[in-house]
Amino acid sequence: MKTIVTRSITLATTLTVLLLSGCKNAPKQKAKETTRENTAQNLTQKDQEFLEDLERRNYQFFADAMHPVTGLVADRWRTDGKEEWKVASIASTGFGLAAHAIAAERGWISREEGLKRCRKTLLFLRDRVDNKKGFFYQFIYRDSGDREANTPASTIDNALLLAGAITAAQSFPDSDLPDIVNTIYNRMDWEWMLQGNFLLQHGWKPEVGFLETEWKSYSELMLVVLLGLGADQHAIPAACWDAWKREPMLEFKGEKFASYPPLFIHQYAQAYFDFRNKKDKYLDYWRNSQIATMAQIDYMKRLAKKYPEKMGYYGEDLWGLTASDSEHGYKDWGAPFKDPRLRPWRGVDGTLVPSAPGGALAMCPEQALHTLEFQKNKFGETIYGKYGFANAYNPRTKWTSSYCIGIDTGITLLMAENLRSGFVWEKFMSHPAAKRAFQKAGFTSKK
Repeated sequence: MKTIVTRSITLATTLTVLLLSGCKNAPKQKAKETTRENTAQNLTQKDQEFLEDLERRNYQFFADAMHPVTGLVADRWRTDGKEEWKVASIASTGFGLAAHAIAAERGWISREEGLKRCRKTLLFLRDRVDNKKGFFYQFIYRDSGDREANTPASTIDNALLLAGAITAAQSFPDSDLPDIVNTIYNRMDWEWMLQGNFLLQHGWKPEVGFLETEWKSYSELMLVVLLGLGADQHAIPAACWDAWKREPMLEFKGEKFASYPPLFIHQYAQAYFDFRNKKDKYLDYWRNSQIATMAQIDYMKRLAKKYPEKMGYYGEDLWGLTASDSEHGYKDWGAPFKDPRLRPWRGVDGTLVPSAPGGALAMCPEQALHTLEFQKNKFGETIYGKYGFANAYNPRTKWTSSYCIGIDTGITLLMAENLRSGFVWEKFMSHPAAKRAFQKAGFTSKK
């Protein structure tokens, strides 16, 4: 079975009123921090039951897709669980580490079992998996940790692994996990990934050396750069936070926001770093992600109006586009984009991707919960099964992906938990690297 190597990852406390009304008319004044307990109280019993069911199914993906010996998590897994995927992704493995911590916190597994699963994975990564200057290869075989042919040591995939590992370590502070994770973190040579300027590289391959691309404009790069800033060893300078451009800029209902069409870029860093009530000299990144989400909903409604034969299902009830499976292979698609003619971007064809609203659950709870519950109720077992939602589906053509993908199932699980309790934010932000990163990047509390 061959991994889909065309996939590229260019891949709690929100305002109390925001949890009641989603992103709509979110106030800009400074708000009081809420506690984990009263954040959850703003969700209805129906919402809590839905999220509990969704999260438990999401976690089952990581329990089943985790190799019993190595702990590495498959890049993807069939929705029926009947076929193993031989290749792991380190990004999926990172989400798995955070998932084990959530499962232990929620009582779906014992704390002893959660620690055991995290420890197995982290020890194998530390001692057995090949790396270059501390950076692991993006795709590796689940049973051995060997590199899959032609796959790079990708900085974003390593950042997603590391963020999950830090979350796991901080969730079991009295174990040896913090030391194991610090060893993995400290051997990552972030300075080497700069290559003579202040822009981090996308990655490195033995066959060609450094890839031709750098992280230079608004995207999921925030997670990469912040982890490089916060490192205790081989850290990159603070100037790296200023070097990348906050563009392209779009506008939605009078508010400008940095954008790129797939929604995952507004979610990966935000699942771990707690940007709420924080800003740097450039942007309020939390608000930026909220606006991007609302702009996508609006854009998809307008697509449905202009192209009813293809997009007629899109609207308030059915929305969500981010990089995903499709009937024609993996697509790095989303919305909106800067085109006044409203031409569908990169072949948008009516496909829906549940992880787009899934990853927006903590940012825009009203809208995200509404569409996810609607999708589950309307299409039922066709799209919602053992591991929660299938990766993608097209209501017009009746196509549904046969797979769940670890990074998409993972972002849904983490953001659902952040909405309910803020657990991932709380644990990750307690690590010294997270605090150093925010300090070096110049983040301050919103006034």
